[in-house]
Amino acid sequence: MKRGSDPRTTQRAQRVALALLCGWTCHSAAQEDIAQLPLEQLMQMEVRTASRYAQTALEAPAVVSVVTADDIRLFGYRTLAEVLGSMRGLYVSYDRSYHYLGTRGFATPGDYNTRVLLLVNGVRFNDNLYDQATIGTDFPLDLDLVDRVEFVPGPGSAVYGANAFFGVVNVITRNGRQLAGPQLSVEAGSQGSAKARFSLGTVDTQGGDWLVAVTRSSSRGADQYFSAFDAPESNHGIAQRLDFDRSTQLFARMQQEGLTLTLAHGERTKGTPTASFSQAFNDPRSRYIDTTTRLAAEMTSQLSPSLAFTGRVHAGRYRFVGDYAYDYPPLTLNRDIGTGQWWGTDGQWVSTAIARHKLAWGIDYRRDTRVQQLNIDLDPPAQYLDASRTGDALGIYVQDEFALAPTLTLHTGLRWGKQSGSAGSFHPRLGLVYWWSPSTALKLLHGTAYRPPNAYERDYRVDLPGGIMSTTNLRSEKVRTTELALEHAPTGATRMLLTAFRSQVTDLISLGDASVPDRLTFSNTGRVRVQGLEAEVEQRWQGGSRLRVAYGWQKARDTSTPEPLTNSPRHLLKAQWSDTLALGAQGPGKPGQYAVEAIAVGARRTLTGSRLPGSIVTNIVYTKRFADVDVSMGVYNLFNHRAADPASYEIREASIRQDGRTYRLKLTYAF
Repeated sequence: MKRGSDPRTTQRAQRVALALLCGWTCHSAAQEDIAQLPLEQLMQMEVRTASRYAQTALEAPAVVSVVTADDIRLFGYRTLAEVLGSMRGLYVSYDRSYHYLGTRGFATPGDYNTRVLLLVNGVRFNDNLYDQATIGTDFPLDLDLVDRVEFVPGPGSAVYGANAFFGVVNVITRNGRQLAGPQLSVEAGSQGSAKARFSLGTVDTQGGDWLVAVTRSSSRGADQYFSAFDAPESNHGIAQRLDFDRSTQLFARMQQEGLTLTLAHGERTKGTPTASFSQAFNDPRSRYIDTTTRLAAEMTSQLSPSLAFTGRVHAGRYRFVGDYAYDYPPLTLNRDIGTGQWWGTDGQWVSTAIARHKLAWGIDYRRDTRVQQLNIDLDPPAQYLDASRTGDALGIYVQDEFALAPTLTLHTGLRWGKQSGSAGSFHPRLGLVYWWSPSTALKLLHGTAYRPPNAYERDYRVDLPGGIMSTTNLRSEKVRTTELALEHAPTGATRMLLTAFRSQVTDLISLGDASVPDRLTFSNTGRVRVQGLEAEVEQRWQGGSRLRVAYGWQKARDTSTPEPLTNSPRHLLKAQWSDTLALGAQGPGKPGQYAVEAIAVGARRTLTGSRLPGSIVTNIVYTKRFADVDVSMGVYNLFNHRAADPASYEIREASIRQDGRTYRLKLTYAF
């Protein structure tokens, strides 16, 4: 990759490309048709999230995980949560309402993914009320519209600011050229699940690229059993017809001559069978409604041969409505409403004018025009909470990619950020990338990040039958991480990685029991140390076979106690295998493909102190094109393993059982 006009840098890039190309050619004995491999496999995969501009995975000052559109199709992923759950070092929990992302052994119960920054095409997607990163059915994008998902682990505040605490997720969407023409997709599966998508992609006569898609999905869900409610007066612990999930999504995107306009809208209604916050069990009125709308405009321009500019304007609205059913006379139904509205802008300049340097600098600004929380009783009418605030968030950053030598690059970065209600702070990033050989990079990385308390943590104070929710004076969380990684890519079809990391978290904000019974309080609870190792091997063979194995060992604990953190597995193991498979008479076209994925999560501790056994879930998917129809058949949790995830404070059950064996059939037709 070019850095200014330094000839040594250019020569190094050429040597790397040549070595990778020659290595793969020799490995495949030259007789194979090398054109069968995509370019990103033949050369090094390009990533954009680590530095906010394009660079190869080996060059990036991070160990980036990438899931492509082909991976999504091949392994039959249905939600962003399943995509992230397949990545090295990540695990997902589900409490029948929301999906929660665990990163390197850290997943605090009651946290709405506030310590991971979610981007879509580089634009912040966390709302301004809960700082929530939506990854389940509440994520407003159909995965069929996703081109790739990148995850950069570790603190990213030097580049992105708040919430880039344990990592950054960037969802990059497809365009009209990739989904050319009208396309209809329908699917059906277990528990009354059904989904339909219609999309239209086209390129007009002026070169404008257009994509519009509408998706509607629903699931009846299965009846759920909860041992904590196993009594005759509570239907023997069986919540009937309360695990339903209904959603609607709209997506539109236009690109022309450096200008990109994007609209994403999603509405989801989810039944809550867990009777959280001491609700009446098995009451059909209990549900959550999430509605989100995002608008973004992006302009890219090459101001000069050595200076590029990217500018964005974006706006968003998020609304949460929670209906809580009680049987405490005279109270029958309580409603919780949260509304957030904001707009923002950011600009970034990338310069290669100085020899051996690639400089990037920019500014981010967000205006929170409305952050409101309301809690009321509907019958009889009563009000417990009406909290409103507005605010601003500002960040200024600079980073430099300095080629100290043809085989050594220094990455530096510094960002100053301030958010209303919190003090301003500086956050640095340092990275050394040493090219041991053209196919091997050794990376030493260090950075810090912060997370200010959000409006929910600051302002939510309400006295209900489910307990008193309150807060104390909160400080921003801070994390400091050091990581040493070795990446080896001897060919375009082979990649190996080994990394060791250590993090220290201070002023952790968590929801916990106070000394007063039935009281839940947000407070800064002290220091947490996380350390671990991760290893990953991926191999692709000519003809379509592929193997990937990833293992993670992590140890996360509060320094004040020898006990491990809640919902923190010591071991994670992921294995994937895919290959071609011909079923029956083939006729025209390529043979089908099958993919097997096994995800093992080690034992975890629940909030009650009990030990939840480890679990392993295996999925298998077969895809095949018949005439003009793409067919995908999937079996999830193939061996019907009894898996469960730890529950949060507001749920009476210590753990939540996950789905057993389920099925899905998907048909996609392009007109």
